[in-house]
Amino acid sequence: MTKKTEVKADNEKELIEMDEAIKLLKSSRPTFYRWVRTGKITGMKVGRQWRFYKEDIERFLKGEAPRIALTADIKPLIKILAAQIKELGGKLPESEHRGGVEEAVLLTIALGALLKASDIHITSDSIQNRALIRYRLSGMLKEFAAFDLRLVPAVIARWKTLAACSTLETRKPQDGKFVAELPGGRLDLRVSFLPAFPEESVTVRILDSLAIKIHLDEMPFEPEFLNKLKRALQISYGMIIVSGPSGSGKTTTLYGCLNKVAKPELKVVSVEDPVEYILPGVTQVQVDHKAGMNFPYLLRAVLRSDPDVIMVGELRDHETLEMAQQAALTGHLVLTTLHTDEAAAALLRLKEMTGNDMVAADSTKYLVAQRIIRRLCPFCSKKDNVDPSRIEFLSDLARKGNTASKSLQNYFKKPVGCPKCHNTGFKGRIVVAEILEVTPEIIDKGLRKNAGIKEIREIGVRQGMITLLSQGIAKAAKGETTIEEVRRTLAENLLF
Repeated sequence: MTKKTEVKADNEKELIEMDEAIKLLKSSRPTFYRWVRTGKITGMKVGRQWRFYKEDIERFLKGEAPRIALTADIKPLIKILAAQIKELGGKLPESEHRGGVEEAVLLTIALGALLKASDIHITSDSIQNRALIRYRLSGMLKEFAAFDLRLVPAVIARWKTLAACSTLETRKPQDGKFVAELPGGRLDLRVSFLPAFPEESVTVRILDSLAIKIHLDEMPFEPEFLNKLKRALQISYGMIIVSGPSGSGKTTTLYGCLNKVAKPELKVVSVEDPVEYILPGVTQVQVDHKAGMNFPYLLRAVLRSDPDVIMVGELRDHETLEMAQQAALTGHLVLTTLHTDEAAAALLRLKEMTGNDMVAADSTKYLVAQRIIRRLCPFCSKKDNVDPSRIEFLSDLARKGNTASKSLQNYFKKPVGCPKCHNTGFKGRIVVAEILEVTPEIIDKGLRKNAGIKEIREIGVRQGMITLLSQGIAKAAKGETTIEEVRRTLAENLLF
């Protein structure tokens, strides 16, 4: 027998059949299948039958993670991530599996926490034969590491194991979540897996409840807007709708509003998909589509539980809107979100979805729109010499949006880039927000006369609303951001 044959024979002796593995684990067959599906136990197919390494079964019995086979060296990736964490002054997290894929994933999470990133993206580049790790900083993606494409299956398998997803499923999208324990605390992570070519992509949303300010008074709103929003929250019934695209901070604003209205004498209930942060004094219900517990179904149940305040995560369809309007018209304060560009557009969207002007008008009391804009890095930004004619043009736009031209300062700055902002020129983000009250004038001269967005916006400005664009220009003039960033975030249709 040759040496090669001897090695092969030894490996075959390590393999055991499924029935023997189940017997060693003293588990039922369905439980064993679940462990295999979620990656807690790894196996291989030999012909049509599954086989398992006895060593892996013994590792599982000891509470250890399964071995993940690597087809390339992962140490260069670990070295890159560790070096960046040290450069940022962070502490390396302790790992029981030094030099393995488990340590690489843990370092990826730790670097994201240090960067204060909102998301982690792991994608494959088949042309350059590499995989990329990018972090979303202040709303924009930036690459921080690249690694051998052959390592992607092992890396994804580790993420799936942590997120309690099936490691065997690679052709369908999956979603999961888990809590990561780090030297600085714990992070809630939501993980999404998307089938792609040549390998699946991974997107991780980082939810740090300690970093997110969910108290309304601590949110970076302009004082005038904040005072108006607080007055709006004093109404006893009707809908307050927060609008904006994905990632504009709508949910955070809703949480701040819930914290403000939650009192011992009131029953406050939220219906969310998913529940992102636990709030004291609020009964939080999570949507479960697989169980048939969608927004309309849960809203009906909530209305039978005698609530005073209801939060609906999002108005996704006509049925959800109808239920929310019914709640608002029967004496409940309803807080919810809608995907539109501005407050005036949200009102018209409600009219379209409802098909009834008076129901839309009677049920809705206030419409909020907001955006998050990247803030210039205070360490490297420098003065921008803006042409006087352009300043005059911007002043006119700001004045049309209710910001007086005399308050428009000429402190325009431009980004440069430095190590403190990771050479992006921007560090942190600022908020611009507008609030439109649905007054009799809005109803009579707007909704009933089929007015467009521009006409309704102009009525709102006459009533004192400061528009998103006006605030954005004012913040650029103060040197907090750039006009280009305002244009990129607010889009061309807002009077540019």
